[in-house]
Amino acid sequence: MSTFNVLRYSLLGAGLVYGAVHRYSLDSEVKEQQRISQWNKELKLIKQAKEEYARTHAVAEKPQASAGSINWEDPNLDIGKALESLVQKLD
Repeated sequence: MSTFNVLRYSLLGAGLVYGAVHRYSLDSEVKEQQRISQWNKELKLIKQAKEEYARTHAVAEKPQASAGSINWEDPNLDIGKALESLVQKLD
C-alpha cells in the first residue's frame, strides 16, 4: 500500500509540474501574439502617417510648380533655380 501512495503522490506532483509548465508556455505564447499584434498595428499607423505626409506635401508643392509663379517670400526658395526658370521663360 505504501508503494501505491508513493506512486500516486509522485504522479500528482508530476501533474502539477506539467500543468504549471504548460500554463507558463501558453501565457508566453499569448503575450508574444499580443506583442506581434501591437507591432503590426504600429507599423500600419506609421505607414498611414507616411502616406498622409506624402499626400499633404505633394499637394502643397504641385500648385506652386504648376502655376509657374515664384513665391519670393518662401524661406526654402532656391534663388538659383528661380533665376534659371526666369531666364528660360525669356528664351
